[in-house]
Amino acid sequence: MKPWIVIVMLGLAALVYAVKLPRRQSDKISSEQVVKEVESTLEQYMADIEEENDTLVELVGQIKKDTSAKHMAMEEQLKEMRQRLLEVEQHSVQQGARITDVEKEKLLQVTALAEMPSLGVNTTDLLGNEQSDDVPEAVNSIKHRYSELFELHNQGKSIDIIGKLVGLQRGEVQLILQLAKQEELR
Repeated sequence: MKPWIVIVMLGLAALVYAVKLPRRQSDKISSEQVVKEVESTLEQYMADIEEENDTLVELVGQIKKDTSAKHMAMEEQLKEMRQRLLEVEQHSVQQGARITDVEKEKLLQVTALAEMPSLGVNTTDLLGNEQSDDVPEAVNSIKHRYSELFELHNQGKSIDIIGKLVGLQRGEVQLILQLAKQEELR
């Protein structure tokens, strides 16, 4: 081989090597840039996720406060409703006692009037029916007038059921039954 060919060959090799060398460095630079860009993108992504997490924690805290406040309000309403219920129940018991007292008072008045036939005065019972001064006739007329009531009573029906079936108030049924018992004792 001739020396000039060797020199040309070495020149060509140096030229090829020189052309390829800057590409390698530019590849290194571009890969370093890619790595830096990926790292910065990941850092930005992590910062965004952390910011969203903080926002979510604040929202959950606010929801918890709102729920707690609503729960407290509902408990207050429940306490108030229980208090109202107790008041209504007490009022109902008082009204029931008043009604019972009134019924007893009317029964005593009618009983007192029925026990005084010697006065010769016609009295009107709570049902609006005339009672005569003659006691045996009053018993017969009561039992005769309310035969269905006495029949149901003899069958063992309760006063409430008798009242519903006959169409009378509970107090009226009690009064009729007590008047009949008093008249039977005479």
